[in-house]
Amino acid sequence: MVQYSVVPMLGPDKIHLRLSPQAASALSARMKVSGQTTPSVSAYFNKGIVAAQWVSRALAKVGKGAKLADLIATVGNPLRDALSGLLRPQLLALLGDVKAKGGEVYAALYELNDPELIAALTALGQKCHLLLANGAFKPPTTDENKDVRESLRGKVDLHDRIVASGHFAHNKFVIVCDGDGNAQRVLSGSTNWTKTGLCTQANNAVIVDSPELAAAYLAEWKRLQAAGNLYPASLAAANSTTKTIAVDAGRITQWFAPTSDAQDLEYARGLINAAEDGIMFLFFNPGAFVAADKPKKWTLLQNILLRHQTGSPNFKPGLYMRGVVNQEIAGLTSDQAAAKGAGPKSVSHDPSAADNPVTLFRGGSEPPQRLTHATMVPKNIKEAFHAWDTEVLGAGVHIHSKVIVLDPFGKNPVVMTGSHNLGYKASSKNDDNLMIIEGNAPLAAAYAANIIAIYQTYRWNAYVEAHRQDPQVWHGLVDNDTWQQGYLQGNDLAELKFWMGAPSPASAPQSGTSVNTVRTAPAAKSARPAPGKKAPAKKVTAGKAPAKKVTARKAPAKKVPDKKPAAVKKQVAAKKPPAATKSTAAKRLAAARKRASSFEKKK
Repeated sequence: MVQYSVVPMLGPDKIHLRLSPQAASALSARMKVSGQTTPSVSAYFNKGIVAAQWVSRALAKVGKGAKLADLIATVGNPLRDALSGLLRPQLLALLGDVKAKGGEVYAALYELNDPELIAALTALGQKCHLLLANGAFKPPTTDENKDVRESLRGKVDLHDRIVASGHFAHNKFVIVCDGDGNAQRVLSGSTNWTKTGLCTQANNAVIVDSPELAAAYLAEWKRLQAAGNLYPASLAAANSTTKTIAVDAGRITQWFAPTSDAQDLEYARGLINAAEDGIMFLFFNPGAFVAADKPKKWTLLQNILLRHQTGSPNFKPGLYMRGVVNQEIAGLTSDQAAAKGAGPKSVSHDPSAADNPVTLFRGGSEPPQRLTHATMVPKNIKEAFHAWDTEVLGAGVHIHSKVIVLDPFGKNPVVMTGSHNLGYKASSKNDDNLMIIEGNAPLAAAYAANIIAIYQTYRWNAYVEAHRQDPQVWHGLVDNDTWQQGYLQGNDLAELKFWMGAPSPASAPQSGTSVNTVRTAPAAKSARPAPGKKAPAKKVTAGKAPAKKVTARKAPAKKVPDKKPAAVKKQVAAKKPPAATKSTAAKRLAAARKRASSFEKKK
């Protein structure tokens, strides 16, 4: 449970500022920190090595010369626990609950080496049905999981899926069954069950309590188990149709790969092209740049960036866009000519782009920001832990989540996540899953907050590194409210409007004044069918959305506090995200709790 209060810095001028407890806001209501967004859906995130001050402080406690690999492999290590966030405890709790209730699990895992997770699976014995792939193998080694495979054989119900080069058995899902073997709930997301998956890479997991959805995952598990090490045509055929399942007041369209003709990507593209307010994303290696005459093979990142390209059929220049891409993607994160009439043109002008594994996007029509090694690992961390560069940057994986969020505060909020890398290879060659959740506003807000937290952390680190030696960057404190003016125009104002809503006419921005804004979500419409299809009258059928309506949701009314006449400490040059944006997570959490309560009443 958490509560917070805002304590201002007040004083007669900018030099004599002091904390003023008597002017502090009242304590907020007690809020439970939980991933539960609606009664049947929850989402969990780790922290990973998105380097921040807390990482530096945590490392200082373990002493110089410590090895990151040793720390994250040690059960109970404080740094391991901190880096894994709420994600690791939730995975363990899920498996522990299954054992306590005499249930069983069916798991399909790409990689497995985390000691706690291995122990929890082993504790289930033959009630753990594990389909274990061969991971990110590189010839001549064809099985990354060889050692753990041999250690588990005979202890759990183990099934091998050793696929050939050119394919990855890339799933990371678990189906929970009751004592009678009936599927009840499912866990999916981007998290590999490894030490680095839990601790050093930014990852997510989504858990859905739905017997119908869990049964769909169990059917896929059995298809993969029956396929052995191969990819029969029947597997892709079965995966090329889907159904949409009503969950809480939203709906989930579940796709599995490989498909026969990228049907999963086509469905996702229809939703991307329909986004009205904003698109946010985290990508890990979605695939290579593809020419304009082959749109079916485009990565979804190309489709997103195309929304900002003049002349494109779904061009919308005012669409809010923020995202982070990890790993080199020719033509998208690097400077390459748009040869052969390529699709979204290259927007990078950095010839050294290949040296930068992480890229920030704030639109499809301006150059992305490629991060340097100094940004990825701040100076104070490198000085204390000289091996950090080799251990962390050498792996090249920082953002492993694969997430797209559309219109998180709009009429049809959408979250896309799973093991799917959101590109054509994943759709056509790999074992993968893509969960598309529509109409769940609290879930979309939670994922949006996670994305912007990662984006802004990297953006701020990059700013600090770029201006570390600049004597002109500090312009002193501003002791009146004119500091706000820079945030009430251009991109900064657009940022405020996206997160907090447009200002009402009565409180339009004026020079030197604060702004009161009210964020009210539009009334939700009936559940929208899959792009290009009509909604069925009654039952849910393959590839279509249910006719069940999504009730109107309103985001809670929130205001930006009026400024007090006394000076308030602000740093102008740093251009950190505005204070209103910083409070968004708490506001959205309150909104999620309110909406979750309304969902509960409807059940």
